[in-house]
Amino acid sequence: MSKRDPKLKDIMILFDRNLGISIFSNFRAYDNLIDDAEWLLERTQNSRGFIIRPVSDGDRNGIWIGEYDHNNNEITREDLIFNASASRLSRAILDYSEHKITEKAVMKKLAVDVLKGKIKSKIIQDFKYYTCPAERFYYTCSNIRKVYENLKKKYGGEEKVPYSLVADDVLNIIQCKDVIICPLKVHNAFERIYNFNKALKNLGIGEIIFISPGMVRIA
Repeated sequence: MSKRDPKLKDIMILFDRNLGISIFSNFRAYDNLIDDAEWLLERTQNSRGFIIRPVSDGDRNGIWIGEYDHNNNEITREDLIFNASASRLSRAILDYSEHKITEKAVMKKLAVDVLKGKIKSKIIQDFKYYTCPAERFYYTCSNIRKVYENLKKKYGGEEKVPYSLVADDVLNIIQCKDVIICPLKVHNAFERIYNFNKALKNLGIGEIIFISPGMVRIA
C-alpha cells in the first residue's frame, strides 16, 4: 500500500449481492475513496457488495476495493492493491472507460469467479451473489462445462436417460461458492434441467434433448 494518497480514476464498478455489476463512468465527487464510494451508495439502489475503483501511484496502477452493506451505505472494509494482477485489471477498466475495449470484453474480466482467481482480496473472496445474475449464469459460469463433461462421460453412450436422474446428478455435481441461490440447485427437477440446457446452448457446449416425456439424451 502506498504511503501517499493514490490518484483516483473517474470510473467505479459496483458489485451488488442482489443487483449484479453496475459501471459508473465519468465519476466526479469529492476525490476521496471513502467519501466518493459512500456518495455513490447514497444515490443508488444497493444491498450488499463491494466497489472497485482504478487508482495510480506514480507509475504504478492498482485498484481500490471497498466493501459495503445496506446499513447506512457505509464502507466497512477496504483494500488498496498494487501488484501485477491489480495493474492489469486497472488497465482493462481504464481501456473500457476510454472506449478502447467493449463492455463485453471488460465484463469477462470483471466476472466474480475470475476476480477470485486473480485478485488477492478477502473482500472479493468473501463475496457471494444472492441469486446468480443471468448474464453470469448463462454466459460465464465455469461450472456449466464441468457439469456437462461429467454427464457426457456418464450418459454419453445412452440413447435415453430419465431426466429426473440427470437432474439429480446436476444437483450433486454443482459446487459454487459465488452465489447463495444457484439456478442448478432449484427444487424443481424440470426447471433445473431447463436452466442447465439453456446455459449449454448459450455457451455452444451441448444440449439436453427430450426424447419422450420423462426421458432425455445428452448431446
